[in-house]
Amino acid sequence: MKLKAILILLAVLAVAGTTYYFVSRPKPPAEPEPKYYVWDFKMDDLQNVTLSLPKDNKSESFVKHPDDRNFYFDVANGPKVDMQRWGGGIPLLLSGPGATRLILLDAPDTKLAEYGFNKPNMTAHLVLSDGNTYDIQVGDENPEGTTYYVRLASNKDVYTVDKTWYDVLSGIVTDPPYVPGSLVVDVPTVGTAEVAAGTPETITVNVSNGGDVKASFDVNLLVNSDLVDTKNVTLEGRASQLVTFTVTEKTPGKYVVSINAKHNVSFTVK
Repeated sequence: MKLKAILILLAVLAVAGTTYYFVSRPKPPAEPEPKYYVWDFKMDDLQNVTLSLPKDNKSESFVKHPDDRNFYFDVANGPKVDMQRWGGGIPLLLSGPGATRLILLDAPDTKLAEYGFNKPNMTAHLVLSDGNTYDIQVGDENPEGTTYYVRLASNKDVYTVDKTWYDVLSGIVTDPPYVPGSLVVDVPTVGTAEVAAGTPETITVNVSNGGDVKASFDVNLLVNSDLVDTKNVTLEGRASQLVTFTVTEKTPGKYVVSINAKHNVSFTVK
């Protein structure tokens, strides 16, 4: 009986040891999931971009200028894009997104319609510096709302890409990357270097909109660092305007004037 108990104990230990070996032994590394690129090119090769939102009837086109290698709106004398929004991010996104999934190779037309390609949410026409072109269609969102179906118009292979990819590119169309309005103040001038006490003095300044978007600005006159007058101006993109102020000082002395605390000039009251 004692021998039987010992044999049972040994059997239990053997099973436990075998189980521990199989549980604790190093596992082979998992096979990496395949990475699909719907298209792929070097972002520096991108020359022309046209993004369209057919359902919204909106479209924007951009072209890279050869002199500074920056992108501009592709219209006559088109302005440079806002580099804060464009930078290298937009060309990188356009150069070939990594697909989250390969959905279907050589999808039939019925499937393409099912994924929304009969009425795309967005299309992109890309031209490279060597003349090669890519035409891209973005269909519907997936049921979870996390990805979009995407394909090259040259084939019927369907992939999904992350929703943020679509959101950023569609935002370039709905909110084009114009340089925002900004106030540029030139050096002001005074009417005369010396005036008699109680005599009006004029201060004139040229102000400009340094951006491409119409904007309104407060032009502030400061005398000896004190705010004494404000005029509001509205300027189209890159437009300029002369603004004139008048001040009357009754106390003799030197007065320092500036516009928006920039470019001090002075006049003297006798």
